[in-house]
Amino acid sequence: MSTILEADTLLAVDVGTVNTRASLFDVVDGRYRMVATGRASSTAGPPLFDVREGIQVALDEVSEITGRPFFDESEALVMPTTASGAGVDAFVSTASAGPHVRTVLVGLMPGVSIESARRLASSTYLDVVDEIGLMDRRREEAQIDVMLATKPDLILMVGGTDGGATASVIRQIETVSLATSLLPAAQRPALVFAGNTSLGAAVMERFQDRSAVALVPNIRPDLEQEELGPARLKLAEIVNELRSQRIAGFDDLNGWSGGHAMLTAEAFNRVVRYLSQVYDPDKGVLGIDVGAAHVTVAAAFDGKLNSKLHSDLGLGISLPGLLRYASVSDISRWLPTDVAEAEVRDYIFNKAIYPSTIPAELSDLHIEYALLRELIRAAISRSRGEWVEGASSELMPPLEPIIASGGAIARAPRPGYAALALLDAVQPRGITTLVLDPYNLIPAVGAAASLLPMITVQVLESGSFVSLGTVVSPVGRGRAGRPVLRIRIEPESGGEPIEGIVRYGQLVLLPLRQGEHARMTLRPEKGFDVGFGGRGKAGALRVAGGALGVIIDARGRPIELSKDPERRRELNQKWLYDIGAMLQG
Repeated sequence: MSTILEADTLLAVDVGTVNTRASLFDVVDGRYRMVATGRASSTAGPPLFDVREGIQVALDEVSEITGRPFFDESEALVMPTTASGAGVDAFVSTASAGPHVRTVLVGLMPGVSIESARRLASSTYLDVVDEIGLMDRRREEAQIDVMLATKPDLILMVGGTDGGATASVIRQIETVSLATSLLPAAQRPALVFAGNTSLGAAVMERFQDRSAVALVPNIRPDLEQEELGPARLKLAEIVNELRSQRIAGFDDLNGWSGGHAMLTAEAFNRVVRYLSQVYDPDKGVLGIDVGAAHVTVAAAFDGKLNSKLHSDLGLGISLPGLLRYASVSDISRWLPTDVAEAEVRDYIFNKAIYPSTIPAELSDLHIEYALLRELIRAAISRSRGEWVEGASSELMPPLEPIIASGGAIARAPRPGYAALALLDAVQPRGITTLVLDPYNLIPAVGAAASLLPMITVQVLESGSFVSLGTVVSPVGRGRAGRPVLRIRIEPESGGEPIEGIVRYGQLVLLPLRQGEHARMTLRPEKGFDVGFGGRGKAGALRVAGGALGVIIDARGRPIELSKDPERRRELNQKWLYDIGAMLQG
């Protein structure tokens, strides 16, 4: 979608597994702002399998808030806005709901083309059911049997650099061609070829009219270069097409958005990549989206995106998948009270069955946010090996900002609860900013970016996103109570400077309201690094305030929790109090 529109109003719909959200944007004082949002239970799954019901309820909520009707008497979406104020000028849609695309990967070398294909598949809503490679020891008959037995929706073929291998790739093409010819016409998978571009004609010749074939640029044009973008766009089209075939209403969304409905993860990635191009080039941007069925982790460094969608993790129907990466005791270590492991396990499986439920008791809230920590930790651990920086270290690479989205983040009872969960899970180092997306607007602004470029900039700078504040996390080891950092904050508004000493193990909030700025001077003790070029190096910078002000996390990196259960629970409770959660049972 490359057409840039002149539009004042934009309506965005995101269809998730549990919730469907509608958001209306309008120009206020010359800048785009989110003016209303509505939410409803998604109806993409049983018993309806029709997203239109959930969309209608969410849109009715927005209409009730704004007084603006969106449909005419024939129930058609009104575009552009009429003189009476009905309808909207532009519409975008994103979706994460719906079945994953069962996929077989076919490629040459495990460490080259197949590895790139895995990264490509893991960045979107594909479910890889098998892989066939040059080093595969199975006979051709067995490989064909795999494709017949798994009944994939898609076969993704890669391999051969441009101008490189041909004979081996052609043999694989012929094997895939034979396998698809043995399937009934209605069950034949789509085929995407993202290998040696010189073999495009050979691919089309082998498949002719038997399967839908898409040729995209080589994801590994040479051994040192990886280009996933064009193939990712084509996969998004296939995912959307398959969802439209299986769930009613997606065709309507696609029509309203001019044929350019986007996947939620792709829109999320677009925003993270954009932010990495406008923030500090020496730091990366980290985006975390925790949904009911997926966790997306997107890290971008100077415009280079690394994204992974974890379909076996989520704070809902995919929650039991967490137990493959974390034990119940790993989850329980973040609890401020004594909770039996059986209760934690019961909560996990109840949440998977009823993903839309919210914690009703304080103990349930503690469990949910302990689960949130481990979900994020597991997702980051499985993602960071592909990042440009920091993959071989226990420490996170320098980040600015860290932006988080998802239902649990949005409904945090107090900002401190969300902040502490992120600090415990991500454990950033140096100086960064924590930003929340409480209204799930990132997919909307990502989808609208090419249609209305300024909306991304202006909405991200608006109050619709919540800055929790600037975080300072000294790196180093010390005894509890030992001085770690001397700090001085001079508000630009002219208020009294704040000075103090932060000691090892402390979690400290310093007041600086959202929208305010200050000059912050940091003087770490020897052995501690705050990001000014090494241990003991001092420095100053301009910082922005937030919902919690300035957060000093002097608990060390990585955080080492006490092995004594009682002491550990006491510290978890203390940190909740220190960061301003202060929830009482």
